[in-house]
Amino acid sequence: MGNTVTVKNENENEIQDKIYQSFLENLKQDNSNLEILMGFSGGLDSSVLIHLLSQMRAKLNFKLKAIHVHHGLSSSADDWLNFCKEKCKLLDIEFHSEKVKINEKTSLGIEGEARKLRYKAIKETQKDIVALGHHQNDQAETLMLQLLRGAGLKGLAAMPEFDSKRKFWRPLLNIKKDTLEKYAKDKKIEYIEDESNQDINFDRNFIRKKVLPLIESRYPSSIETMSRSAINISEGHHLNELVALDDSKSVMSDDGKYLFITDLKSLPKIRAINLIRWWLSFNNLLMPSRRNIDELYKQILLIKRDTSLNLKISDDASIRAYNNKLFIVSLDINPSKFDLKWSGQEELYLPNKTKLQFIKIKEGGLSLSKLGVKTLRVRSRAGGEKLKPFSDQPSRSLKYLFQTADIPIWERGQIPLIFAKNQLVAVPNLAIQHKYKSIKGEEGYQINWLRN
Repeated sequence: MGNTVTVKNENENEIQDKIYQSFLENLKQDNSNLEILMGFSGGLDSSVLIHLLSQMRAKLNFKLKAIHVHHGLSSSADDWLNFCKEKCKLLDIEFHSEKVKINEKTSLGIEGEARKLRYKAIKETQKDIVALGHHQNDQAETLMLQLLRGAGLKGLAAMPEFDSKRKFWRPLLNIKKDTLEKYAKDKKIEYIEDESNQDINFDRNFIRKKVLPLIESRYPSSIETMSRSAINISEGHHLNELVALDDSKSVMSDDGKYLFITDLKSLPKIRAINLIRWWLSFNNLLMPSRRNIDELYKQILLIKRDTSLNLKISDDASIRAYNNKLFIVSLDINPSKFDLKWSGQEELYLPNKTKLQFIKIKEGGLSLSKLGVKTLRVRSRAGGEKLKPFSDQPSRSLKYLFQTADIPIWERGQIPLIFAKNQLVAVPNLAIQHKYKSIKGEEGYQINWLRN
């Protein structure tokens, strides 16, 4: 009697091998407490992935949790939540859910708003790695959408298999959707069919239902080819980032808050624009349009040391120039006047979304005993104020002190001033009236102005 040989389904082997290899390349570490949080919608891709990861967790030594984000856009949303909850119970997976409310009038559109809120909920629950079920077809759709939007290399690079910054892992990214469908059928894996996926009024659905099938009918390997192109573009984008990082060493301040204009202008145009894009991304700004970038570069070329610049670069930020430096300035600034009382607290929050920090020190701080007061007033600038920081120098106007300290014009009206009764005695981060400074061994307050 011959031996019976059990042969695994080739489709099953392909998927498991790719996920295993992706894990080894991207996530393998000595940390035995690795936790993977899986974004679980209940659809085909996430249902297949959670099934596979639940089988592999013991061998690969990680803890698996799942999160379902309830958008409330479908009448079936509650049913989907219950489906995912029951599925995780059967697989013995810790389950989390989050309900979000979509603002349908947002400029991001319903798709964009839903995605933003979904990732926000995931980030709030994330401990280590987040696993997402994006597959090769999703990659091709993303690349096509970004092409139609005129995206740069960063957008065209589409989705990385492993995003080291956000710790997002996409182990199915090199697997086609029909391979996942076959696996689900063979393993009898149930999953949700979202009726909204049929609505071609959504851009992604139009690409998925109308455009890509037509392309595939003429070019059968187009999904794989487009995915490969995204990888090639990603490598080009990475190279650009390395060039920008190298250029930043001589052009950007250590904290990334400003660029030196003269040094920026000395770069070839293509590298200067590349560095500006990288700088904006470094400061967590959404990438502006090509038109805005070109206009910004044009303005930079015309700037002289005493030239002012105020170019809106997004809905909440502008680029401004001061004294050979280029700054990103938030437009979300409250210019309202304020007059607040300080009576000993360590921190004081101000109406302009900044705060003061009062730190006790033994020399050089503001001495309350010399002032003969226990409370101070914190006021916004009115104009015409003067201060005498040094005994051997005359009183100086704040305008003079700000200019000497190289403080940009737009920040000057936001800096809070410290008064004892009606006398200006300190300007945080700048100077203290000389005769009210604490001497060695005498307690005083170092007052720091902190901005977000």
